[in-house]
Amino acid sequence: MNIPTLLLNPRYNDRYFDVVDAVAEAKRIHIGNARIIERINDIVNNNVNHSINIGTDKNRFRIGELGFGPGRLLLALIDSLDAVAVTVEPVIIDYNTVEMYPIPAERVERILSVFSDRVRVASRIRNVVDAYSRIDIETPGPHSVAVPGVGGGIVVNLNLYVGEAMEMVESLDAPRAAWFLDGHAPKENPDIWRPELLSAVGRKTELGGTATAFTVAGHVRRALAAAGFSVAKVAGCGGKKEALLGTFRL
Repeated sequence: MNIPTLLLNPRYNDRYFDVVDAVAEAKRIHIGNARIIERINDIVNNNVNHSINIGTDKNRFRIGELGFGPGRLLLALIDSLDAVAVTVEPVIIDYNTVEMYPIPAERVERILSVFSDRVRVASRIRNVVDAYSRIDIETPGPHSVAVPGVGGGIVVNLNLYVGEAMEMVESLDAPRAAWFLDGHAPKENPDIWRPELLSAVGRKTELGGTATAFTVAGHVRRALAAAGFSVAKVAGCGGKKEALLGTFRL
């Protein structure tokens, strides 16, 4: 595979994403298929109707991610939040993600800059890079920073765990409403798709919560089903016709 050097993760001989339109792909496969914006808008409507105060669980939307990489999914999420209704009561998005081999902020910026020809996305890149650059990626364990400049009554907390994915998943103190499974392809990085890790993801997912993935590999589908998810193939994006959506039922 001829992979541009900028996008190559040499540890897995795999690219972080396809440069053609990776933000649109992320929005379709992870944010759109899992109805993330609609579900956050449900929280906004709840706040309006019931005067929920900041600090309660009911005004939080918790996301988990396996494989932060250069932050493409966080960028796509933040760029999608303009579709959330403006809320007087803040809605807090806790974005817990893990990266075994984090890359420097300068490289994150260079990688994400391939999307900077779009004015709105360019400002969102700055938001992501500003937050990520405040994390000491040389220190293992959890790191938490607020992503600046989101607006609209939305607060996004980036909680990056530097280390092994199982450690991050097991450390979570509350189940997630949604999981973005975005590690490298199963052939290149089988550990991020191993059954025991996906079983732990199931234990850390709320009833009705979702898990989305680019891969539709049979062993991944079976592992998610064993973890308590109803699994279906759904619409992909571009050259990828199918993606994966799991809904936690157990």
